[in-house]
Amino acid sequence: MADGTIDDKANTNNGDIIKVLSTVIHIIKDFTKDKPESKIAFVGSTKERTALYQRILKTYFETFNKEFIITALQGPMDSPSETVFNPGHKGVYFAFL
Repeated sequence: MADGTIDDKANTNNGDIIKVLSTVIHIIKDFTKDKPESKIAFVGSTKERTALYQRILKTYFETFNKEFIITALQGPMDSPSETVFNPGHKGVYFAFL
């Protein structure tokens, strides 16, 4: 933005999500290669974006699962529980690790 801030809710719909996520995944691979004990958490800036991340994880689970242990947070926000990510889960997770 003109004032130097970043709008993390912007949605340009310019079709670059695959390119952006591919870049992020490569960065995560490089980072965890050097620091394998690390746990990386991510969540969308909106419920819709978090649901999008869940759909992407579900779609590419077989590929991601070969390199990463994927877990998710579910339950009430004030006392969430971490569980192994299940691509067949019918509910909505609210964060991923």
